[in-house]
Amino acid sequence: MKKLLMCAMAAVLVAFCTAGAWAATSQTINVSATVPTMTGGLSVTVSSVNGTGTPVFTPATSISFGTLAWNATNHIFLPANYFAVDIGVTDNSTTAWTITHTRTSLAGNGSNLDSKVNVSFNKQTSSTASTELQKVSYGNSQSVSYTKAQLAGGWLRIYYGVGTGDPTKPDATGVTPIGLDTPAGTYNGTVTITLAP
Repeated sequence: MKKLLMCAMAAVLVAFCTAGAWAATSQTINVSATVPTMTGGLSVTVSSVNGTGTPVFTPATSISFGTLAWNATNHIFLPANYFAVDIGVTDNSTTAWTITHTRTSLAGNGSNLDSKVNVSFNKQTSSTASTELQKVSYGNSQSVSYTKAQLAGGWLRIYYGVGTGDPTKPDATGVTPIGLDTPAGTYNGTVTITLAP
């Protein structure tokens, strides 16, 4: 009987300890973080890109095609490089914004190169992945705009390149190469990128 009583007490004790181990308790811990508002920041980076082989982006301060070289095969003038301009917006507010591209004529010697340069607007989602949004002549690149919603998940990259007449890499509508019909001289213009709410 004594053994039976001891076994019964041991069983009750084990059951009590097991029930106590499974008893649930909880405590709530608050978690918080404050993300500051960033608005109105615009960054513009210009890169010169080699015209042949795997593209190599070299930092530049302007879009300067330099002195063009005569291509005896195609009878046109070509630069060594084209240019990429990356435009980033530092903004995490709910405010809608628009990036606008404006330009002055690429003019000189009583003429201009407005219909001799391609301008390609692209949504970049990585350094190598993009979607072309629009490709126009330099002359038709006046007041081209893109909104925060259109560029969501990426940024705007604009390519500038002299017309080549290459059917495998077509020029924008209305763009023709620079030939001997273009007067010699230096041609200058400006591009302005504006961020506005």
